[in-house]
Amino acid sequence: MSQNFKIIKDSVHGLIDLKPLIVKIIDTPEFQRLRNIKQLETLCYIYPCAVHNRFEHSIGTSYLARLFVEQIKKNQPELKITQEEALCVEIAGLCHDLGHGPFSHLFEDLAKKIYHKHNPNGDQKDANKFFVHEDVSLLIFDRIYSSLKKDFEQEGLNEKFRELIKELIYPSSIDEIIKLQKKLKENGSDKAQIENQIEKLKTKFEEKLGISIDKSFLFEIVSNVRNKIDVDKWDYFARDSFHLGINNTFDYKRFIFSSRVMNPDNTLNQICVRDKELRNVYEMFRTREDLHRRAYQLPKSTGVKEMMVDILYELDDVFEFYETLSKINTKNGLDNYLDLDDRILCITQKSFNKFVKDENLQKNIQRAKDLIERLDKRKLYKEISIKIIDLNNVDEWNKEKIKKRLIEETGFTEDDICIIESKINFGSKENDPLENLEFFDKKFQIVNKELIGDFNSKMKPQNFQEARLILFVKNKNILSNSDLKNRLKESFEKIIDENVNDNI
Repeated sequence: MSQNFKIIKDSVHGLIDLKPLIVKIIDTPEFQRLRNIKQLETLCYIYPCAVHNRFEHSIGTSYLARLFVEQIKKNQPELKITQEEALCVEIAGLCHDLGHGPFSHLFEDLAKKIYHKHNPNGDQKDANKFFVHEDVSLLIFDRIYSSLKKDFEQEGLNEKFRELIKELIYPSSIDEIIKLQKKLKENGSDKAQIENQIEKLKTKFEEKLGISIDKSFLFEIVSNVRNKIDVDKWDYFARDSFHLGINNTFDYKRFIFSSRVMNPDNTLNQICVRDKELRNVYEMFRTREDLHRRAYQLPKSTGVKEMMVDILYELDDVFEFYETLSKINTKNGLDNYLDLDDRILCITQKSFNKFVKDENLQKNIQRAKDLIERLDKRKLYKEISIKIIDLNNVDEWNKEKIKKRLIEETGFTEDDICIIESKINFGSKENDPLENLEFFDKKFQIVNKELIGDFNSKMKPQNFQEARLILFVKNKNILSNSDLKNRLKESFEKIIDENVNDNI
């Protein structure tokens, strides 16, 4: 046994043994940075124990990835999964979240906001693409690979495997093929053309990664673009539930032991599960919905998150967020990005403005400090109305349009209020999450889901997504005046009922 082999005690999974190369990756500064990025953004202000971080989640995801791939390898040796391929899956699980910014997903919301600040006429699609943490994970992994190249090569992982790991983290090629296959089923008129596109993508996939397309199932373990069932979610369901004190009834071990790689529609090899596990799978999606409803998108936690976005927005020019993200593909840009983590809040609080000479930046820092003080004293943004909305009209009447109308009607300002759109679902938007998962029986035959008893249970949800608009008041003077709050609430609900919810 190598002297670098380590065993650690994880709060969720118990004892985990770490292979030498995994230890080497963990000990890089790029990975250690994840210790200072909270898994659940600002939820610790509502759930005091929710202070776990991306570091432990990434190790847990890597561990589950290894369990899953080794079980498939054991059950189906005919798939010929190599030791190197299995190690790549494990490394992908470890490195999948390297690209997160301060306060995890919250930073992506901030990035969109600062994009519009610097590009007032910018398109929303461009704002969405301005910062994608998965893309940054790949950049950071490239840096780790370069610094540990000899260690990777000692394990037989050359440049081809480097590309394989990146694709396992973010399976863009598999995603393209799956989308075309779905299009093929829906549109028979362009069959020949679509089939040709699919074959070209498969060839390109094999040439780029040096792996057979028959091993497409490997790309469903860490980041499953087909049906969203992957070890990343399994770890955060278990870990978040543990720290939040919320019951998690999904048993990932049952899923692993009940899985089998099959090719149900002669397209791509995929992970299928035994028919008797249907209820357990639904429990997984119910767990997701429960965590979103009771924690991630709880109105109070959403308000705290919005406060933190406003704090970081004030610090945009101070920490040069926009400039850093604009140049993230360069060495200096990535260097600056890797300096960013949750500690910027402490830096701002601890008299940071003494070292800043520019008066405008000092004002920005002071506004941020005032908001931090307000957060610490629980003077939070307050939700005064929550409206379930008709999804058919939500694109036409988005939150910005509603906010503009509300300001026009009431005379309040942009800084007085905010409207948050909250969507709670089972992981596949408005669709049944089981649509893209196949089941097999004890004879290893694919079964029609409609014939599985639990699939047609009367306890099964009729709707898989709920959308809400939440009106928050930010201005402390309005919060202390019940007449002003009531006027805002009534105007907001009237606008929703007349323009968004005419079909409800």
